Amino acid sequence: MQKTQQVERAGVSWVEHLVTNDLGWLFREQETADVGIDAQLEVVDGATAEATGRLLGVQIKSGDSYFKVSNEAGWWFVCDADHVSYWLGHSLPVVVMLYEPQTKRVYWQHISDHTVVSTGKGVKIHVPRSQELAAVSAENLKPLARSQADVPGIADWLTAVVEEPHRQLEFYELLLSARLFAMFPGCGIKNREWGPPLSVTVYMPHPHLASRIPVFIEVALVTSTLQAEQFMAEIGDGPRWVPSVIVVVCPTRSDVLVLATSGFPDVFVTAWSPDGSNDTNLKNTMVEALGRAASGG
Repeated sequence: MQKTQQVERAGVSWVEHLVTNDLGWLFREQETADVGIDAQLEVVDGATAEATGRLLGVQIKSGDSYFKVSNEAGWWFVCDADHVSYWLGHSLPVVVMLYEPQTKRVYWQHISDHTVVSTGKGVKIHVPRSQELAAVSAENLKPLARSQADVPGIADWLTAVVEEPHRQLEFYELLLSARLFAMFPGCGIKNREWGPPLSVTVYMPHPHLASRIPVFIEVALVTSTLQAEQFMAEIGDGPRWVPSVIVVVCPTRSDVLVLATSGFPDVFVTAWSPDGSNDTNLKNTMVEALGRAASGG
């Protein structure tokens, strides 16, 4: 065996050891070659010791090279977009686990639209130091696991249709606020009293100032590209003190939208689907707007 193969096998074996002994869960290695899934984890009820049928897919990466791109909070796992697309489209939630041979420690991160960051040429996923695989990880990993029976229920709820049009918009606004808070846990969100299309104000501590002065973004929720164009025309000539993000709702990713291009450096436009399929676009646009707000325009 080559050295790299030995390290890979050591990583899989050590993850199996931790999952079986520390978490008390079932570990099933994928014996046949699978594109990006090394094993399945099944949650075991700690009180009854019964298997629950709730599963996670796991991609295990072993070696010192995965720990080179680091900061105080953790490491950036860099990968190609095709693999991430496969993981995001998998029937099971997928977790990446990084094995550090020298310390025999394993760190994990859930692969989702909230954790995937585009680099232009590929993508990267931040794996926190705080998420070391150990017995306490069971409480954080358990909510991610799901059975096949969960999927239709969640999808139906996220794409629910409300009969009254204005109540449908209220539903989207609440769902959007929840999604933004999940993407940026340190943020605050306030509903706008001025009414649509300005829906919410998102604010969070300034990333570069010790005083933690907040930066603000206005978010407008619209339901068509025509409304987006009308809103841009409306605010185009007026003074703007903070960046604006226009979010165009499209029910699913399959709904192709030709988005209007903003002619203003502090106005951003993105498509968003309540089912979560376009969360990456939403997150990347918000990050860009936050950078604009933090730079002072």
